Amino acid sequence: MALKWTMRLTQAGLLLGGVYVAVVLIDPARGTIDANERVKEVVQAVAAGQIDKPLELASSEIADIRPTSMAERLRVSGDLEPINRAVLHAKDGGRIVEVRAVAGQAVKAGDVLVRFETDDLRSILRQREGDRDVAMAEMLLAMQSLNRIEQLAVKNIASQEQLDKARSEVTATTARLKSLSAQADIARTGLRDAEILAPFDGVISKRAIDPGSRVAAGAELFTLVDTSVLEAKVLVSTRDVPRIAIGQRAELHIDGLDGQTVFGRVDRIGPIADPGTRFIPVYIRLSDNDARLRGGMFATGSILVRQNEDAIVIPAISLRRDETGDYVLKLKRGRLVRQPVTVGSGWGGKDSVEISRGLAYGDTIVTVPLPRLKPDVAVTIPKAG
Repeated sequence: MALKWTMRLTQAGLLLGGVYVAVVLIDPARGTIDANERVKEVVQAVAAGQIDKPLELASSEIADIRPTSMAERLRVSGDLEPINRAVLHAKDGGRIVEVRAVAGQAVKAGDVLVRFETDDLRSILRQREGDRDVAMAEMLLAMQSLNRIEQLAVKNIASQEQLDKARSEVTATTARLKSLSAQADIARTGLRDAEILAPFDGVISKRAIDPGSRVAAGAELFTLVDTSVLEAKVLVSTRDVPRIAIGQRAELHIDGLDGQTVFGRVDRIGPIADPGTRFIPVYIRLSDNDARLRGGMFATGSILVRQNEDAIVIPAISLRRDETGDYVLKLKRGRLVRQPVTVGSGWGGKDSVEISRGLAYGDTIVTVPLPRLKPDVAVTIPKAG
């Protein structure tokens, strides 16, 4: 464009020089004063002609407004963790007689993992059940005795004292039966707890016991994890957490999977920031059940925090400002017009801006900040080819 203006000024200079010579040669008697006045008239005429001539804009200096898909992502990183994880403990102390699982072994819900010695437990259960049966017989006998005394009392043969005593005996034997039944249930539960079962399908990640060892009540036995459903625990700064919401889509790359993308969604957001780092844990539920995924794998990726499929985005350099506000130069019927705009959210950092009001799909705007380009200037665009 600069070259075209230089050529135009050169042509104007040559034209003026020619006019001056023509004036002097045609009418030398009029003198140089009249000639200079004539040159001024010609200069004004040439200048006016140049202003009216449209400026030529290159295709790279304009842009057509079209719907643009824009997305803003927040970079995150963290480790994969199983959602279901259980540390199995011994409910009662005892000697371990059998261990049926090792670290790395897959198990099903209900599988027996450990068996404790049960001889003493079975003896206790038999004793408790025997005591319960005796108490039940005593209660039945007391109830029969109460029934007979009540019949005699109706005929005024049995005294009130005998009736009260029979009723008290039924109450006492009933309470003793309930107590011994509870003890039998406890013994039965102890015998059942002598077998440690897998609470869900998973993989043994740690085994802390060996056959023949004796453990105390509450001792750690196994750690079981469910690798079929994993989540990524990523750390987000307190500055960025307000942009995170439940359900936002995430794309992660897992170390060791050769660049494969794993998708997920934000499932939970931690309520408290770490006092040392000022970061808050965010948990991303993975939708991919790839058997190659393991807890502890490192993941990097992003969370989609904002997206607009039909945004109007212009280069930041095309935005102009004057005393009345922001505007752009829009092409309309071969001339530039001042088009006021309202700037929306920023996309792509400092290189582009979103326009929320003032432009429509199909508009054409100037994208170069040349000072010669002003409202009401005529312009032309060369056709391709």
